[in-house]
Amino acid sequence: MPVPGENPEVDAETTVPIIVGISIAFVAVSTIIVLLRLYTRCVIVGSPGADDVTIAIAQVLSIGVSVATILQTKYALGRHSWVVSADGTIAQLKCLLAAMTIYNAAQIVLKMSFLLQYRRIFQEQRTRRVCAWLIAILAAWGVTQEVLVGFACIPTSIFIPSQAALCIDSLTVWYLTSIMNIVTDFIVFMVPMPAIRSLQLPRRQKVLVASIFCLGFFTCAISIVRLFTLHGAINTTDPTWDNVPSAYWSIVEINCGILCASLPPLRPLLRR
Repeated sequence: MPVPGENPEVDAETTVPIIVGISIAFVAVSTIIVLLRLYTRCVIVGSPGADDVTIAIAQVLSIGVSVATILQTKYALGRHSWVVSADGTIAQLKCLLAAMTIYNAAQIVLKMSFLLQYRRIFQEQRTRRVCAWLIAILAAWGVTQEVLVGFACIPTSIFIPSQAALCIDSLTVWYLTSIMNIVTDFIVFMVPMPAIRSLQLPRRQKVLVASIFCLGFFTCAISIVRLFTLHGAINTTDPTWDNVPSAYWSIVEINCGILCASLPPLRPLLRR
């Protein structure tokens, strides 16, 4: 690891403005869209549902992820590790743990919102049962991954793995939760396809309806991009610098998921 002051230009490098800019911009856009969705459902349509409640919760959690990420930049994230104090590193790791915990919860609640939206739209019993089972599975997996992340190191008060009595391999945990996130994304977004295929609609309208529900697959693409950033974030001697892509892709992913879930319900608003 370089010595502080050895290369002043490198020491002064920072990606903090990028992290803060992405955090604020994406959460601002998703917040506006969610508010418009809630206005549409509560005022224009007059029939808010459980899917609206869960998307609102997901939005609050998304804001929490952005806040925790921005707080990381206050202490260390976005700067080289050798110019950050030991206390700054500990504070940043605490914020990272908070961001990861909130991020995982947001992903689970967001998927539940998609499934509840399917139950609202499709009256076919098979689709509704599949959605109910998936919600239960997601709830169980959500608890499991929070335990894996929250208790990756024992005691949990130790935020530096090398100083803890027992630690699970961080890269393995991150890969497991990320891959499960992608797999459950694909499963959730495939749920409405059989129901759409059975709709008594002209082919062109079926394609249009399917394309609207396929918006969620865009989130899957972002999840895959994020997955490839994890190795560099863990296997590095400069984690506060190399963890930056993973941090901002997490924010992009969760907020784009919220947008994909919230755009279809805006149709009554756009008709006015």
